[in-house]
Amino acid sequence: MRERRGMALIAGMCLTFGGFVSTSTTPVLADELGELRQQLAEQHKVMQTLENRMIELEAKGKEQDEKGVDFGYAAGARKKGFAAEDVYDNGFFIRSKDERFSLNLNGFIQARYTMTAPDKGRSRNNFDLALGRLAFSGNVFDPKVKYFFQYEGTTFGNNNRATMLDWWMQYSYSQYLTVQAGRFILPYSRQFYTHPGNLLFTDLSEADYAFNLQRASGANISGKVGRLSYHGVVTNSVRALDAGGQQNAGAEVAWQGRLEYDILDSYGYLESSPTLAAAPQLSIGIAAAFNPVDEESRFQNVMPGDRTTNVTIDGGFRYQGLSFQAAGYYRRNNFEAIDETGHDWGYYGQVGYYLTEKLELAGRVGGVDFQFANNPRTGGDVREYMAGFNYYLYGHNVKLQVDYSYLDGDPFSGSSTSTNRLRFQTQVLF
Repeated sequence: MRERRGMALIAGMCLTFGGFVSTSTTPVLADELGELRQQLAEQHKVMQTLENRMIELEAKGKEQDEKGVDFGYAAGARKKGFAAEDVYDNGFFIRSKDERFSLNLNGFIQARYTMTAPDKGRSRNNFDLALGRLAFSGNVFDPKVKYFFQYEGTTFGNNNRATMLDWWMQYSYSQYLTVQAGRFILPYSRQFYTHPGNLLFTDLSEADYAFNLQRASGANISGKVGRLSYHGVVTNSVRALDAGGQQNAGAEVAWQGRLEYDILDSYGYLESSPTLAAAPQLSIGIAAAFNPVDEESRFQNVMPGDRTTNVTIDGGFRYQGLSFQAAGYYRRNNFEAIDETGHDWGYYGQVGYYLTEKLELAGRVGGVDFQFANNPRTGGDVREYMAGFNYYLYGHNVKLQVDYSYLDGDPFSGSSTSTNRLRFQTQVLF
């Protein structure tokens, strides 16, 4: 700035000097000096314009310094301050200019109230942090090399511990082939593969709790060819949601595969869409798996040593404010303890409809049928009848969910039982 002001001063001195000389020179020299004087005047106007622009830019830079943060751009291209659109895109992010490196931050909180009133026994009221998650993801060295790790805290199970939920890396050769390794969610059940913040109800169906294969450590290959997408997975023994442990107890490993076909536009893994579908969406999927059970589960009526073969068929349809989703489950279990082969079945069907752009009504029916009593903590079969509504303040990012369930139980021994359940849940997802 000082240099530019000095140049302006010199230009003024030249003009003054030119005027002095013109009083004592010949007419020829006076004409030439007149031309020079005009040129200097024009240059002075240009310099004045540049100086005013520099003052304006320096004032804006000072204002941004007071409001923003310096993210360390390269020398000569330094940017101070940022607007909201510079740091948030379905999560907070930092990215290099060439997009070879990135870090994304996502959070998820669900707070739930549950009231259960069985026809026999005491009623119960409970508040829970259903899910609290913090996830980090992005790419390193190449947009094709991705990573993901996620931590979760919950008060379910009467604890408040935070655990490592997922931790994986992935390389995408093309849309036809992606390789993934680590601990990750398994592409078996459509409902469980859907993010819990995008479910139609506050929680999974009773059938999905009884039959899903949720997470494990291993490797996954996947891709999409036209309308068909595929997964092939090899992992350690898959634990149910109420079971612990990670490593195999024996030599056998679990495997599974899934095929998904988009008959119309892709339905995807989204049970409810606040953005109404302008064109009909319809997809169906089928998955099969083998799992050597290494930990007992009350949810799934299995014990260590059991060997299960699993199949599920599911599908979803969505158009405008209407959505429909259904699934059927089958499991063949070679029971270790009772030396029997059991055949277990499950199903659910659910529908959602938007009355307004913010208010959605929902209904679900489902059931679980275990052939044999196996795990002593498993109560028996159950039928599920549900109704509820969702109110979307900012889509799935901020919403309120309310649902009522009538659970009709059929124990392995004794007379049938029933339970009324009411749940309220709020969530923030970013």
